[in-house]
Amino acid sequence: MSSILESQRPGDAKGQPTARMMEAFHAVMDAGSVSAAARHLGVSQPAVSRLLKQFEAELGFSLFHRAKGKLTPTPEAHRLSVDVGRALDGIERVRRSAEDVRRHGVGRLRVGVTPMLYEAVICGLLDQFLGAHPHLILTMETGLSEMMMDWLLRDQIEMAFASLLDSHPGVDTIPLIETQSVVLLPADHPLSEKPAVQVEDLAEIPLITMTRRYSSRHRIEQMFRRAGVPMRLRAETNLTSTICDLVRMGQGVAVVNALTWGGGSARSLEARPLKPRLINRYGVLHLADRGFSRPARQLIAAVRKHLAQEMPDFYLGEA
Repeated sequence: MSSILESQRPGDAKGQPTARMMEAFHAVMDAGSVSAAARHLGVSQPAVSRLLKQFEAELGFSLFHRAKGKLTPTPEAHRLSVDVGRALDGIERVRRSAEDVRRHGVGRLRVGVTPMLYEAVICGLLDQFLGAHPHLILTMETGLSEMMMDWLLRDQIEMAFASLLDSHPGVDTIPLIETQSVVLLPADHPLSEKPAVQVEDLAEIPLITMTRRYSSRHRIEQMFRRAGVPMRLRAETNLTSTICDLVRMGQGVAVVNALTWGGGSARSLEARPLKPRLINRYGVLHLADRGFSRPARQLIAAVRKHLAQEMPDFYLGEA
């Protein structure tokens, strides 16, 4: 059955009732009198009476019989009361939802992140971030930096934490981290006696690297070529932890990002600066023509705070 409000034709309607008018009407119907409704709403009786008259004027028909200072609801008022109650419930739900969004950033956040940045950065702050946003639905995709570009352009993710070495038209970046690569050595390796390792020092030394799917591998090969030094490949893998294990076993040395080699997997290992320096930059990738959602801005702020507290030597700070 359609309601009185729904059944009115556009030409019949006198105007648009406001939420305040409906609240006054609903309070009178519930409380039974204007005076009781005024106390409930915390306003004066004349204010309630004025809102009722405005409500009737907007609807185009009377809602109450008025006699000897008493209001008696009409049949139309009883019928309308149900719809007004539902409408006010809906308004209250909107208010609560808006408050949740304001406080918690309610919604869904789709993020891409490389495995290295997840392990080195995101993992350390994720529990606290999600705890602060209990209503947020987080979708996190992991993959190579090159994959992040494709996911962004296909609108599969809103932003990505990835390498900033490559660029793409239509994709903007927010630099967050800068590191340099180091040479990872067994603790008893002869090169551990040097304060820094030159690329020439690595001639004919077995090298353990990431696979050729990773841009870091191509940059290492390019560095060897420019120095005119042969690169002796011993093993390749897609996991930094495996590289650390192989170096610890004495199978060779490795050139790795300084951000990735620490932690439990690096025990019994030494790291020395590489010369010439091999710089790595990481941050946020996002579509240039779109702003960030509230949850995205909150996650970026959480990452900045974590970097400033836990990794100040690598953090680039606010732009």
